[in-house]
This record gives sequence, C-alpha cells and structure tokens, in this order.
Amino acid sequence: MTKTPASLLSVAASTAEDTDAAVGELVDGLDAPHASVVLAFASSYHDVPHLARRLAEEWPDALTLGCTTMGEVGPAGLTKGGVSIVALHPPCRASGVLLADLADFQFEEGRRIVGTLSNALGKDRSTLSPQEQVLVTLTDGLSGMEEILVASLGVYAPGIPLVGGSAGDDFRFQQTWAWCNGEARPGSGVVILLEPNVPFHAFHVHHYLPTETRVVVTDADPARRTIRELDGWPADRVMAQILSVSEEVFRSDPSGVAAERTVTLGFGVGDRFYLRSVMTLQGDELLMGGAVEEGAVLRVMQGGDLVERTAAGVQEALATLEGTPEGMLLFNCGGRMLEAESHGTVPELYRAMCPLPAAGFVTYGEQFGAMQVNHTLTGLVLAQPSGDAP
Repeated sequence: MTKTPASLLSVAASTAEDTDAAVGELVDGLDAPHASVVLAFASSYHDVPHLARRLAEEWPDALTLGCTTMGEVGPAGLTKGGVSIVALHPPCRASGVLLADLADFQFEEGRRIVGTLSNALGKDRSTLSPQEQVLVTLTDGLSGMEEILVASLGVYAPGIPLVGGSAGDDFRFQQTWAWCNGEARPGSGVVILLEPNVPFHAFHVHHYLPTETRVVVTDADPARRTIRELDGWPADRVMAQILSVSEEVFRSDPSGVAAERTVTLGFGVGDRFYLRSVMTLQGDELLMGGAVEEGAVLRVMQGGDLVERTAAGVQEALATLEGTPEGMLLFNCGGRMLEAESHGTVPELYRAMCPLPAAGFVTYGEQFGAMQVNHTLTGLVLAQPSGDAP
C-alpha cells in the first residue's frame, strides 16, 4: 500500500489479492475524508461487485465509479492484479451514469446521457463549456461500441473534451466490468461529466511514425473489430510478413510479437495518425484495438522510443496547462505495456508517465475526443486549486 496526499487529488494503490484486504489498504492509504469523486481501477481477478459495494460504503457522500483492467497505474507503479484509486476533492464535482449493457447502446441515447449528466450538475446541456467540463468514459473493451458511444457524446455535447479507457479483464478477453455508486455490471460502461473547477487539459500521446508501406483492408467486420483479409490475403499471413516472422510465431502471440518489433497499423486524418493495433486472434481473424472499415487503406507504423516520447508528451501536456499541475488521470494502452515488458522498460515508462501523483489503468483501447484510439496514452492533467476557487 502506498499513500500520496494532495489538496485536490489523492491517490493510493494496493497489490493485495484479497478484495477486502485491498479495500482496507485503499481506505488507510487514501487521504480523502471529504472526496467528491472516487475512481477505482481493479484487476478482474478481484470480486468486482463486492469491491464496488465496499467503496460506495466507505465514501457514501462521493460519486464512486470504476472498471476492471489489464493492469493498474498508481503510486505503486504499473501493477497487475491490484487496485489503484484516485479521489478528487472539492471544488471538483461530477455526475455519472452506468450504461448497463454497452453492447445494446444506440446512438440517440447520447442525448439522454448528456442531459442526465448536465441536470445532475444543475445545468442544461446547451450551457456546457469546454473550459469548465470534461467527459470521462470507462467502457467495456469487448463490446466494440466505443466508437458509437464517443461519436454520440461528441454530437450531443459538442466541443466538450473527452478522455477515457476501455476496461480490460487481464488479457483473458472474456468479461469486463464497470460500476457506479456500488452497482457493478459486466459488459457495461460509465460516462462521467467532470467539472474540475480548476484548470485542466486532456491529452493523448503515441510514439509511432508512418512508413511508406500500405495495406488495403479487403474483408472486415467493423462491428466486431475484426479483419479477415488484407490485400486479398488472409490477414494473419500478411501481418506475419509485415512483422518478418513465420505465421506460426505470429499466431502464437500476435500482440506480443507486434509489441516486441514495435510495428502496428494506422490511418491518417489530416496531419495526424491514429493507430489500430492487433489485440489477439479470433480464429483466423485479427481482433483490432478499434474498428476498421472494409476498403480502408492502412499504413504500417514503426515505433520510436516509447519512454522518450511518453516523457516528452506528458511534459508538453503539463506545459499546456494553465496553472500549477496537481495530478493526473491516465489511460495507458495494453499494447504499450506489452512493448515496455518486452524491452524491459516498465519502470522507465512509469516514471515517464507519472511525474506527478497519478492513477488510472492499462486498457483495451482509449478514447480521446470523438475518437476511439489505441496504442496511446490518454489522460487528464489537473491544476492545483487557487485560493478563490468555488
């Protein structure tokens, strides 16, 4: 158990395997007697419904939310099998909703969600301001619905920054969980409207550059985030060729091989590139970190220095913030974690990501703006409150 008190933001972490023991350590470690929001990120090996109820009982006056992970980010480092937690204190306030079955989400529901969240803060959705509010999403990373959700939120809360992560289940690809105020549901999501009442800045960072090599997606199922064919050939065969390994080696550990060789796929929007990494294989199909349309032209992306680029990106985010940085909420792609593990740089990556008190989790994908992204670090940096903060 590790403790880090702060005036706006407090973080703690536990690596205890027993859920009650973990909660006890978190309660002892978190300096948050008057927290307004408590976000927790837990391994799926914990008793998630029990964890959600215990956190709601320990902080009955706070909005308590969270999801499961494929790794945790917190003051104990980049961990697996544990729990990390962050408490936000007044003047920060928030509202949240649990989307009980994210697979059934319909685009039009964004209007109701944004209206419910706004009303809970005493506002109309038309009065939301990008300088005052930010949306945070915790989504089922197996639903394939993140693109529709963030696009809907972008339409019904135009201009409002959005950042978040896709819940994991410790790389088992079976079932993820999210919870809100003690209610935990599998296959669910949480949307939070956060009003920090301090300066904040949402950011995303990746360390890949495009090569001249292109592939065309000739058979895909965007709803399932799968690719069957690239350039008219079986997708797993083409990816093995791109990675310069045998099909057998690629099929034995697709995400691990790609991480070790720091190669992924991506597409351009304007002068920006967004990544689409291979998460695993489902039969002969590639399961991607985001939806890919049939006919899309993807570039082969080559990674640079993960640690160096992460450190630079985080420092750029801190420099953009108006005010003195206080702490961060972070969503780190599982592919980045695999890459750091394969190169033996996990401690260095943690130090690059967390120059301030921070908490978050290792994800099955990330959200930024109205986009589902992956193989990135997305996050929210918060400033220290001023003496005249409301």
